[in-house]
Amino acid sequence: MFKINKLRAEILTDKSENITDLYGFDILFKQGLNIIAGPNSRGKTTINTCIYYALGMEELLGAHNEKALDKALKEEFTIKVNEEEDGVTYKVLSSKIILEIENENKEVVCLERYIKPNTDDVKTSNIVIHYSSFDHINDEGNETAKGVFFVNSRGNNENPNGFYNWLSEFINIQLPQVSNSSRTDNYSPLYLQTIFSALFIEQTKGWSDFFATMPFFGITKAKEKIVEFILGLNEIVLSTQKDVLNKEKNTITEDWKRKIKSFSYLEKQTNSTIINIPEELTTDKAEIDNINVLFSTSEDEKISFSRFFNQKSEAVKDLENKPISTIKENREEAILEFNKQKEEYFKLKDYIERFENKLRIEKQQFSGLNSQISIIESEIKDHINLQKVFSENIINERGANQCPTCSQEVTTNLISTKNIKIPQLTLEENTNFLRSQKKIIESSITSLNETINEKKALLLYFKNSLRQKEVLIKSISKDLIADDRAFSESEVVKKLQLEREIESLLLLKESIIELKGELQALANKYHNNNIEIGNLGESEKEDETKLADFETEYKNYLFGFGYDSNEKYQISINRKEPFKYLPVYLNKKEGVFLPQSIRINSSASDFVRNIWAYTLGLLNNGINHPGVIMFDEPGQHRTNLSSLKELFKISSEIKEKQTIIFTSIDKPLHNEENEKIDLDILIEDLDSSNYKLIRLDNVHKVIGKLST
Repeated sequence: MFKINKLRAEILTDKSENITDLYGFDILFKQGLNIIAGPNSRGKTTINTCIYYALGMEELLGAHNEKALDKALKEEFTIKVNEEEDGVTYKVLSSKIILEIENENKEVVCLERYIKPNTDDVKTSNIVIHYSSFDHINDEGNETAKGVFFVNSRGNNENPNGFYNWLSEFINIQLPQVSNSSRTDNYSPLYLQTIFSALFIEQTKGWSDFFATMPFFGITKAKEKIVEFILGLNEIVLSTQKDVLNKEKNTITEDWKRKIKSFSYLEKQTNSTIINIPEELTTDKAEIDNINVLFSTSEDEKISFSRFFNQKSEAVKDLENKPISTIKENREEAILEFNKQKEEYFKLKDYIERFENKLRIEKQQFSGLNSQISIIESEIKDHINLQKVFSENIINERGANQCPTCSQEVTTNLISTKNIKIPQLTLEENTNFLRSQKKIIESSITSLNETINEKKALLLYFKNSLRQKEVLIKSISKDLIADDRAFSESEVVKKLQLEREIESLLLLKESIIELKGELQALANKYHNNNIEIGNLGESEKEDETKLADFETEYKNYLFGFGYDSNEKYQISINRKEPFKYLPVYLNKKEGVFLPQSIRINSSASDFVRNIWAYTLGLLNNGINHPGVIMFDEPGQHRTNLSSLKELFKISSEIKEKQTIIFTSIDKPLHNEENEKIDLDILIEDLDSSNYKLIRLDNVHKVIGKLST
């Protein structure tokens, strides 16, 4: 656990008389409830985003590094003497944030992070840790008591030099390993940024859903893992192992399907019929052993492999044992064989043409998919370059995000926000979407490439069979026009072809034995996988006790806040998917309670109350909770003043952890009572020792001249 003690912004401007003539703000916090209140446009958001930034959590705001912050901290700001005057504009030459935090062991450190560096050597993706309180940073000897850590880069939750790795150790939480579909080894830490999406609720997106600002890192069922970790459920270990084992099971199943597909190619190569192939994966060895090959000797008769093989072998022996016939002796048989082989030849030729056409289409599809990959890779590169443009303010050094040629507004959203009702994707979200599309297409390319290669091999076999028939037909033709006394060439050719057929049959037998062995190996893996999953069992009774306590407190908070969309008995924390560990509305249908999303079964203001209650419930019941939550403008979606008042009251009673609430004053709530946010009413019943009020000036913005 940790708490925030102090937040300080230091800005050097073009009007600073010297490097100690700084502007910014200095705010002290306490344990328990902290209220930062003021009119709109006075700097609440600036303070809020600075806390995100100092803790390396600006990704929850939808941006990286200084891009997440207001231009007042990195470009220019205005200070007014009074409301009537225009004020004086100050250009920012350099700026940084210092955040003093303290853990439960009473260790105090300061996090220093530049917004606009004063030299090229300083990076905004680095955070300097001073191992002292703010008041003693510059004490003699303290200049060496610091370390530099990086954020927003690969490995920052695992690398010893990664900031999140350092922060998790400082606040005394051990990040568990969880299943991750984006990692080749199946595992990754439960990234600290995902956990903080349950702690910090920002006003733009944060009130739209539970964990709404959580970045996507490929973690399987990330919301479930967050709740399991914060509440200290044993299920997090079990569910992670289950996820990995289920992933392994899916791989085994896909391998099985590919092996089964191989039988169909063997059939086409040998003109056989393979029977008793189990389409679904089975652990019954008898089913695998029962796979057999049949050959058609006529339209109505099919015989076994051994019988067919014996027939071919006997035919070769007969040809070897009898003297070579003359043309005259073999003429009638040669005519019948000629007509039969000619009919089979044209049938096979026609089939090959159709087969080649299908293969040509698949090759075109393969080429098209490769073209799509090239286009997507180009788009991803363009999106990354655009992100750099916005993050480094290349478009406009004043940060107005305007096109330098036509002066139109340019935003990180892909479409204009004006009169648009559909959800919008940011550049980062769209880049992630393109990357996921790339993975899907790459998977299709791999699968199609395997199919094409298999069909190429088949085509070679078919063409070889066609050539053999051509050779046999030519030899029979020669027999038909040759001298009756000459020896029959077609018998020699037939003997050679029979010998080749026998070789092919032996190869077929080996291939089927090999495929059966591979299926058996997969069946063994599947069997062992099921045993491992079964041995994991379900979550223990201890987990149910924790969940029941959490549910009780959540519901008490929820209905204490004035929730009235449903009755108390209809609301529950769901224990199973879907909506696992999330609040649900229990719809009774035919005597069974069916869980439904609480969001679609609650009014907009009641859903906001849900987020209040859920977040406070996690704070109070979380064994691994970092100990801090932030609500930015909780008075959303027509909530009423009495509900807000209860939120402040409940928050003030949680004294061992820290709650920070940013709220406007005199802002209309747009509810039926036409109420406004009245700070005096909100705090009138609070014990003054249970909260700290930071009231922003009605005229001046939060950025001002700092005292020495």
